[in-house]
Amino acid sequence: MDYMSDFSESLKELMLEKNLTYRALSKIIGISISNIGRWINREQFIYLSSALKLADCFECSLEFLFGRVDTRLNYIPRSCPPFYNRLKEIMQLQAITQYKLFIKDKIVTPSQFHQWKNGSDISYETLITLAKYFNCTLDYLVGREG
Repeated sequence: MDYMSDFSESLKELMLEKNLTYRALSKIIGISISNIGRWINREQFIYLSSALKLADCFECSLEFLFGRVDTRLNYIPRSCPPFYNRLKEIMQLQAITQYKLFIKDKIVTPSQFHQWKNGSDISYETLITLAKYFNCTLDYLVGREG
């Protein structure tokens, strides 16, 4: 699946549904007009912090925003904990070690893990990879869905 294309299409559809221009959406979510244009034109990847702002704005799940499901929202969204904390929690719940995640299965790098520990944002591509690996939704992965 081409998630960048699915995301672009979902975003266009949601903006049209709410009759929002790039400028109006920019003001609502606090993201530059040029970033919105690059997402729509598939020229720039989106990161979790921006995706969460969009999902909140459009009252939809991350799964819906990225074109992975047709149901807009089937739970009440919660505030997300820092991504690193949530990832560690899921790793513990599924008995996944850092060794398995980094070395054996090569899902993420130790560098990425360290960056998240220090508060860096995570790209949607990596989110999707991790959601598939842990067999969960994007919203569950980030702690938005219980």
